[in-house]
Parts: sequence; structure tokens; C-alpha cells
Amino acid sequence: MRILFFLLAFNCYGQLLSEEDKQQHFVAGTVFSAPTYSEVYLRTGDIGKAFGYGLLASTVVGIGKETIDDKFDKRDLIATMLGAVAINVILTAILIINDKGIKIFSR
Repeated sequence: MRILFFLLAFNCYGQLLSEEDKQQHFVAGTVFSAPTYSEVYLRTGDIGKAFGYGLLASTVVGIGKETIDDKFDKRDLIATMLGAVAINVILTAILIINDKGIKIFSR
């Protein structure tokens, strides 16, 4: 998984999400990844599988959408995958914090 993040960093563009189209792809990545992550985690209890399947779901949808388009834009696919990675990292952090019983906000 670390290798995937390392390789993804080489394909990132500094101003990728400044375009409205790329922002929509980012949101689509989160929309397709989050339910997949949640469902896989609830069925298996494995954070690694949930992360992988969540990323895979948004990647498959992104590739399908770009295949339908007239021109395959790899930047659109990268934006979709970044959305998936962002939501998966957030969900993983929430699960780890809950499992360890860490109190973020104390009264």
C-alpha cells in the first residue's frame, strides 16, 4: 500500500483541483469509495481490504467514465482516485481512533 502512495505522488499535479471538472471527479471518487469502504469493513472487519476495495471501486468507475468519453483524460482519473484516497484515509483514521479509544474532544 505504501508503494501505491509513493507511485501516486509522481502522477499528481500541483493545481489539479483548481478546475471545476476535476473537483467534480474528486467528489465522485469520494461518493463511490465511501460506501464501498464502509460495506467491506462491516462485512470483513479488515481496514486494509476496505481501503483497497474503496480505492478499486472509484478507480473502476473513473476508468469506465473516461472510456465512455471521447478522449481519455488521465488527469480526470487521478482526480477521481485522489477523492477516494482522501475519504479512505479519513475513514481509516476514524476507525483507528475509535478502536484505540482515543478521546479527541474531552469535556
